[in-house]
Amino acid sequence: MEMFPLLRYLNATRETLESQPARLHVVLGNEACDLDSAVSALVYAFLLYSLRKDSTEVVLPVLNIPKRDYPLKTEVVFWLEKHNILPEMLFFRDEVDLQHQRETGELQLTLVDHHQLAPSDSFLDASVVFILDHRKLERHPQSAVPGGIVVEMVGSCCTLVTEQVLARNPALLDSVTASLLYGTIILDTVNLNEAAKRVTPKDVDMIGRLQPLLSSSINRSEIFQQLTNAKANVSGLTSDQLLRKDVKVTSAGDLKVGVASVPMMVKEYLQRPEVGETLSEHCSSEDYSVLVIMGISITGEVVHRDIAIYSPQDHLRNQLVVYLRDAQGEVLQLLPFDSDIVGCSAFLQRNIAASRKVVLPLIKEWLAKENF
Repeated sequence: MEMFPLLRYLNATRETLESQPARLHVVLGNEACDLDSAVSALVYAFLLYSLRKDSTEVVLPVLNIPKRDYPLKTEVVFWLEKHNILPEMLFFRDEVDLQHQRETGELQLTLVDHHQLAPSDSFLDASVVFILDHRKLERHPQSAVPGGIVVEMVGSCCTLVTEQVLARNPALLDSVTASLLYGTIILDTVNLNEAAKRVTPKDVDMIGRLQPLLSSSINRSEIFQQLTNAKANVSGLTSDQLLRKDVKVTSAGDLKVGVASVPMMVKEYLQRPEVGETLSEHCSSEDYSVLVIMGISITGEVVHRDIAIYSPQDHLRNQLVVYLRDAQGEVLQLLPFDSDIVGCSAFLQRNIAASRKVVLPLIKEWLAKENF
């Protein structure tokens, strides 16, 4: 097997990390660790490594999940292993003690595919030196960001990573690196499908620049279908694991809300055996006041979405339901359907363009406005 530069970099970094470097630059993806977050972290770290001026600095891509949760990220596992990137070549959040590094050495932090650290990571704010994200800027970091903030509403953060690589070191785009980025952008933009309202001209432009670097036999639709199938392949996952597979968390005061995306329709998920007990136990173990579950189904170019709001506290669930149905002229376009799960309100979401990037800010607004 040919050892491509990205793979050599990952292997070498694993060996260097064990020597406890004094200077560490971490490229950190978001807590959901979807394919966009994982590939953005890997490729952007590789770019920084290629440009570093001090050979004593270690540049490390970190997947922002515990190592035990990696098998839950089925499309990430599939796409990385297809490019010969194995789990032992990766770095997970529970393997890298960022607090210790900050206290005993020099730590720089680049955020990709998010621009806000989790509340539990607020001690790292002063270490953030650059941000690259593709969602609306909800708030500026509490500390100055020396390298600046690049936020642009494109379909995939990998689109912005590709742009950065092309501008700063295009030689990095060999067949492996280009393919990693290409497939991720295709998945995030639903195969450049305008009906899904996620693709932008820049996504299309970057795909056009990556395409010539790949095999002439590559089929964009086949790649999209492979990744979609891998993401939906949850046959080995329990109902609880599905809720942990792709989740974002937000909080205010004593209230903590989990927003989980599941690779199926919520209506299908709610029909799984003993799911009511699973939801109750999951909220208890994760200390969620409310759990929002977002579902999706993609058949060809047809996209469907639905959503459920679960909470054992009726007043919280009802208040959030009212807010989501009324917010911004009912942007989600919710149509209720029956659910037999106690404490659960479920809806078909007719605005298929409203992904979690739309829903999560609405939940944060609700938390900020309500007087609990």
